[in-house]
Amino acid sequence: MPISGSYQHHSIQNIKNDIVIFFGGKECSISTVNGYLHSLFGLGYYYTKFEIQSQNYITDHRELTGLILSDFVYDHLATSDSVAFQDDAEVIFTDLVVKVPLNLSHKSDTKKTFIKGTLMRNLFIPYKDIFLEMMNYIKKSDSYQIKNDGVMVLNADWNIFNKILISKRMQDSKKNKFINPTAGITQIEVGVDRYLQNIFSPSEIIEIEEKVKKLKEIFTSIELDPTYLFSLIENTSKHLPTPPINSEEYQKSSPYKKSILISAGSRLNEYKAWPLKLEADIEKDYTSKVKVEYENKNKFNVQIEEDSLKNNNMESFSTPKEGDFILRSMRPNIVKEKKLPEPSINTIDDILDYLIKVINEDYDMPTLGRAFEIAHQKLLKIVLYVDYMWEMSKLANIYKKKNPNLGLSEKEKENLLRKIYDWKTKTKNGQLKVGQKLKEER
Repeated sequence: MPISGSYQHHSIQNIKNDIVIFFGGKECSISTVNGYLHSLFGLGYYYTKFEIQSQNYITDHRELTGLILSDFVYDHLATSDSVAFQDDAEVIFTDLVVKVPLNLSHKSDTKKTFIKGTLMRNLFIPYKDIFLEMMNYIKKSDSYQIKNDGVMVLNADWNIFNKILISKRMQDSKKNKFINPTAGITQIEVGVDRYLQNIFSPSEIIEIEEKVKKLKEIFTSIELDPTYLFSLIENTSKHLPTPPINSEEYQKSSPYKKSILISAGSRLNEYKAWPLKLEADIEKDYTSKVKVEYENKNKFNVQIEEDSLKNNNMESFSTPKEGDFILRSMRPNIVKEKKLPEPSINTIDDILDYLIKVINEDYDMPTLGRAFEIAHQKLLKIVLYVDYMWEMSKLANIYKKKNPNLGLSEKEKENLLRKIYDWKTKTKNGQLKVGQKLKEER
């Protein structure tokens, strides 16, 4: 898989770091025809450390004043695995994102000490040089001059993915250097003015620019102890007017999803999967988050890209040939053949639980096909029909024809589990069309 970006006409061999530090001032979530866009504006800093030749590391950075994330990117971050603060809705620390509010005054002394120690050990000490570099950059007179240079947005929109959009207002002396390719970013191009005008009103764009200008003034004046970077939070909180904590907002939580942005609170119980068309271009580590007990899952509204659930993906799948490129999350697992467990099935819920158990225990595809066949036969004894009966039979036929010892890929396993959880939810909520047998039993 090629690594995004280039540097001075050289291909990037390896990226060691590519992180974004962002001091947010204004956030907004916007509903569009494609889904939600989640935006954050303020002072940002994209930092990357990479090599173009073996053992020859180079660092580069780009100034940012905005982040725009499509719903599937936001949800990928919001459902990443917690590293610390699992029970704290305000302070978030996962393997992909860290969020720390500036106002910690309402926390107990014990809690504040714990937060301080954890952030020092796991954030400020490991990334000390990057934080200091950013703070020194903010103090430069020509940085974050939004009135002259316009907004600079790192964009993860559906159609403008992994690009930095800049303004036509940017001074040529700055633009000529800024648009040079860098590691981890697909492209840097002019176009943010029209993009923002399609999303925000003129008054909202002015408000964004005023907020960035104010943050530039505040952070330029902040004194920072380079040996104690938690002073960044302590000193900033003295300068920024912090709105009162809305306890109702912060009490909104889910065991599956963090509330990174307050404006995204309405989507706390939704999940938008990563589109397969982007997975073809982006290799990312994937961990299934569906392997949970149904009783803890029934209030979690999972949204899947329609293409990811189409059976033709399963039908067209075959054993990869030597030299074929397949993402790790889409590569089938090699598993041993083993005997199916004896089903104890009396209800539709029992049938679906049986399928979930078999999928989670990693049987090969022909055995999985037999499990779907058993489930279909048992279903026929309980009910004349349900909406997914034909689909269950089709899946049985598809998987029975697959090669022995070939298990589901992580991606296919996730999609299949979500499909069955969706069947369970519809059954539980009475949303399915059912035949006479089930009605008589009721």
